[in-house]
Amino acid sequence: MPLKSINPATSQLIAEYPADTAQQIEHKLAAAWEGWQAWSRTPLATRSALLLRLGDLLEQRADDYARLITSEMGKPIGEAKAEVLKAASGARHFAAEGPAYLADQPIAGTPSLVRYQPLGPIFGIMPWNLPFWQVLRFFIPTALAGNVVLVKHGETVQGAARAIEQLVRDAGGPAGLYTNLSIPNESIADEAKKIVLDDRIRAVTLTGSTGAGRAVAAAAGSAGKKVVLELGGSDPFIVFADADLDKAVQLGVVSRYSNNAQSCIAAKRFLVERSVFDAYVSRYAAAASALVIGDPADPATRLGPMARADLVDTTERQVRDAVAAGGRVVAGGKRLNGPGNYYEPTVIVDADPDAPILKEEFFGPVALLFPFDSEDEAVRLANATEYGLGGAVWTSDASRAQRVADRLEAGAVFINDFVRSDPRAPFGGVKGSGFGRELGPLGARELTNAKLVWGS
Repeated sequence: MPLKSINPATSQLIAEYPADTAQQIEHKLAAAWEGWQAWSRTPLATRSALLLRLGDLLEQRADDYARLITSEMGKPIGEAKAEVLKAASGARHFAAEGPAYLADQPIAGTPSLVRYQPLGPIFGIMPWNLPFWQVLRFFIPTALAGNVVLVKHGETVQGAARAIEQLVRDAGGPAGLYTNLSIPNESIADEAKKIVLDDRIRAVTLTGSTGAGRAVAAAAGSAGKKVVLELGGSDPFIVFADADLDKAVQLGVVSRYSNNAQSCIAAKRFLVERSVFDAYVSRYAAAASALVIGDPADPATRLGPMARADLVDTTERQVRDAVAAGGRVVAGGKRLNGPGNYYEPTVIVDADPDAPILKEEFFGPVALLFPFDSEDEAVRLANATEYGLGGAVWTSDASRAQRVADRLEAGAVFINDFVRSDPRAPFGGVKGSGFGRELGPLGARELTNAKLVWGS
């Protein structure tokens, strides 16, 4: 079966791409293995120079790549360009700072050091929702460390998948450094397991659903291979009464509805101190309802279509179930008529926070708002989920902010701000949100062999 890219704003087919045959996958694995033999011995300065060229090309092609992102997954054009430029910034950051991250680390009081060496070919299973940034934030530090990558990208963003592979070649990447694998969703479980178990694959990284991550981790574990997982999230956004409510509303709306509300690190559960709950709900619902919905290629659009029709179906079902659990819709709540996968920005209050539906990840434009009466209750509600990716704490009390941040079960906590990734800082989760880290110094070393060398 071919892989299809469909414009989510119009439901029209953009292109079909042939799936790789078993022979093609074998050829790509062999080429990656051979390419690693050379790339792992390439001087670090040469690898850094490639990243600089990559950053330059991303910046030069930002408009073209943004249009590609928008057409394939419906992201508003301004956000799509920002995604490409963020990838350019990431490439330049690791070109400049990566060598220091990977430098030998002497161990005080001993005649020894830790040396960070490449592992080999890395298999990456990547999602559709950040088609450039997600792939490149994995590739950039991984390649700098001397590894090569084989990437199974999202089925619906195959234009982006091929564009990234060509980008790396255009930047001077040698054969085998970056290899795109065209594998349709219906065969990914079997094909991914075969690739994970192949002796030439040294580690695996996956960004996607918790179920997919656990399946890949089980396969990798059976072969004793390292895995990095960045999975789902149901991030809490905690607002205390002494917070700057205007800013907490503004950035809360940004966090929930950016990327068409299809982000694992978006704020999804808003926990607001009861004394300001009604005021926050009123302002938040008004701000969400004011978002301009429409053609994602129009610079005025702030909320485009969901990436696939089945995602709209899931959102409709989740909203119905939330209402059945006592929820009350105060804004939005329905699919838009006409072509495309559009769903209104939706705000729900009064639902039972312990209802099973509210334990799911809402991967659509739905914000759930709950009141709390104490700091302890806020922390309990925030942690009452299988996920542990990010969280935000809003308060003018610095000691309380740090205290609550320490108690949240999350890989990242942002104070008086919304959660997002940054090339300089490690990114990842705990619990059902995965393990391992991308970005920053920890991410640079994640897919390396931290080899102890004792003596001189």
